[in-house]
Amino acid sequence: MWYKFGAAKISLRAGKMLGMAAGLLILLQLPLAGRLKSLDRIFSLPGLIRQHRWHAWAIVLMALIHPLCVLLAEGKMMIPLEMRYWPEWVGVGLLAVLLVQFACTQWRRPLKIAFHHWLTGHRITGLMIAALLIVHVLYVSETFTDNPPPRLAVLAAAGVFTLFWLWVRSAGLRNRRRPFTVTRVENIGRECTCVEVAPEQGISMAYLPGQFAFVSFTGQHLSREPHPFTLASTPSRPGVIQFAIRHCGDWTRQVDGLAIGDRAYLQGPFGCFSHLLHTSPQQELIMIAGGIGITPMLSMLRFMADHGDPRPITLIWSNRSREHLVFTEAFEHLTAKLTGLRRVPIFTQHTDGGKPSERLNRKMLETLLGGCSRKSAVFLCGPPSMMTTLATDLKALGFSARSVITEAFGF
Repeated sequence: MWYKFGAAKISLRAGKMLGMAAGLLILLQLPLAGRLKSLDRIFSLPGLIRQHRWHAWAIVLMALIHPLCVLLAEGKMMIPLEMRYWPEWVGVGLLAVLLVQFACTQWRRPLKIAFHHWLTGHRITGLMIAALLIVHVLYVSETFTDNPPPRLAVLAAAGVFTLFWLWVRSAGLRNRRRPFTVTRVENIGRECTCVEVAPEQGISMAYLPGQFAFVSFTGQHLSREPHPFTLASTPSRPGVIQFAIRHCGDWTRQVDGLAIGDRAYLQGPFGCFSHLLHTSPQQELIMIAGGIGITPMLSMLRFMADHGDPRPITLIWSNRSREHLVFTEAFEHLTAKLTGLRRVPIFTQHTDGGKPSERLNRKMLETLLGGCSRKSAVFLCGPPSMMTTLATDLKALGFSARSVITEAFGF
């Protein structure tokens, strides 16, 4: 900085600060997406993944401005093609890989990139970005080439990142020590499959009702990358874990191809969407689900039924039609056991010649929840647009923001 003055010094300083900030955010991307239970308990994994995505936008923006500020300070339009500028060209390569990764992530569906191919490429390019970043930082500035403390700090950060990356990537191997076996595969409702798994060694996974887990299968027709699904079963009935998987993508449409005896591997549990974490034992509950967003509600209701929970519960479940209902018998059983349960089904398409209901809106909620306490805990799970709208409507009806608990699926 000593040989620059005025606007050039400001530009160079801004460029270097933006570059350092982008570099730090790049190294923080792994913890955000690393499925750490310790962070999940504090921030929830869906929230961490949202931060991961927002950070990607910030990283790209800062990474694009960084070289412009530095070149402007040096009075150059581009980096000279000379060997002594090789660290700068490493930075150019880093920026190129970063932009490719960002574009493939943001526009994966328009580019028709299959999820399992994207995931493998995302992990490889993520490692490349981290490696190029460390090399670029170490050799691009005299601050790190000539001063031992900053250089050691960068090397230490690289070492910690490497160890952490190995820990995250070895999660699949650790999960294989506790395999599960597929015990049931059955179509339930329209375009939905129920899959049950049981532990091979008699030790099931401990979880709270409403949580989710990442599951991968060894079926012949399925790729083996893990996918997140809510556990529809309840921990009050250990031994069997149940998933309800809606056919909404390339991978989920092939779940029917699973066979009894196929192996499954679970990583989890994750999530804070549970009445055990957000309510007192006597607090009234309101559950609003859209489509397959009913699964965490089912898990909680099963748990409460097994424990004879007498509190008032209002369940509003919106589906396209009756054909999309799942676990019909289970809900009939729950209605008989939970004396305080009130079920309100809503169908938004024509069914059996009848008229469809409107989509859930503020006016409908005001009618349906007219007799409910405004101090109730409200659990909301469904498509993102539905949750955003209904969360706003609930607050307008007098429910506090803290009492509305949401769970995003498909994050």
